[in-house]
Parts: sequence; structure tokens; C-alpha cells
Amino acid sequence: MSDSTFYHQITETFHWFHQNPELSFEEYETTGRIREFLEYYNIRILDLDLKTGLAAEIQGANDGPVIALRCDIDALPVQEETDLPYASAITGKMHACGHDFHTTVMLYVAKELQEQREHLHGKVKILFQPAEESSVGALEVIKSKVLDDVDGIYGLHTDITLPVGTVGIVSGSVTAAVDRFTIMRLTLRTESILYLRPHRL
Repeated sequence: MSDSTFYHQITETFHWFHQNPELSFEEYETTGRIREFLEYYNIRILDLDLKTGLAAEIQGANDGPVIALRCDIDALPVQEETDLPYASAITGKMHACGHDFHTTVMLYVAKELQEQREHLHGKVKILFQPAEESSVGALEVIKSKVLDDVDGIYGLHTDITLPVGTVGIVSGSVTAAVDRFTIMRLTLRTESILYLRPHRL
């Protein structure tokens, strides 16, 4: 495959995911598109009890560890306000955290591993995790038992602080939290404030 053909294919894949964002546990079309891609390249899809998202497996020709590669697939309830020709086609939903990119990259990683499996030592599981933004999708993946035989796992996430073309690798947890909080506005009216005695307000 020529570089220009590859660039066209991967860009087209990315644009489709960006234009068709789905929220946590609603990623039915996304999951269907992932499945279609994997089946086209004869990549084995694991039979798991997941409502959305899926996992695939590539068995190498040589003995070795079981490694998992994980990406997330859900979007955010955000209205896209760009003029991009491939902007979200869904009102109030947007891939604002890069999961469209993550999914695209992981699909082509799976394709490359499948094509190079005679050189591969061990097994690679490719995890397309649903509902990362809701913070509970990982629990569903764990409950599916797909990780029970995994020796190591690598997660994928974009990082706008790195220059284009750079890969950053960090051991352990990195930005590993999804949380909600409320900002409350408090207005105080007083003639003077002595901050050492807030109880006197």
C-alpha cells in the first residue's frame, strides 16, 4: 500500500468516527464500525458480554506473553463549534477528548499486528473500551474477564503538550480520573474582613 493510500484510508476512518460521536454506553454504531473493520482484516473478535465496545485478539506465531492494548471509544455531550469539514453531525455530541483518534489508531495497530503475526511473540488483545467518560466502562471490561490472562496492558491517549510525531511513554497512572464537581458562587457583603477570623463574617 502506498503512503498516500494509507493516509487517505486512515484519514477517512478518523473523519467517520469524528462525525458520528456516541455517548457512554450508546456506542452502537461505533462498535459496529469497529467490528466491520476487524472482520474485513480477519482479526478474531472475542465473544464477550459487553453491550457496547469489544475486544479482538491477535495470536502470534511464537510463544510469549499476553499483552493488552486499550483505547476508549465514547464521546462527550458537547456541541462542536468548529468549521471543520468533518465536524460532528450529531447535535450536542462531540469527540472532544480524542477518542475518535484513539479508535482509529488502535484499528490500524490491530491491522498491522495481524499482518505481522508470524513475527509476533505471544498474544495481543485489542480493547475498545466503552464509556470511559462515564468512568464505569472499565469496570464492564474487567467484569467480562478479558483481562484475566493478561500479563501487561498499555493504554492510549493523545497529549497536546507533545510535539506532533512524538510518542510519550509513562509507567503507572496518568490523568486517571473522571469526576464531577459543582462550582458554587458565594457572595459576601461586609464592610471589612479580617481573614484570620472568618467566623466573625
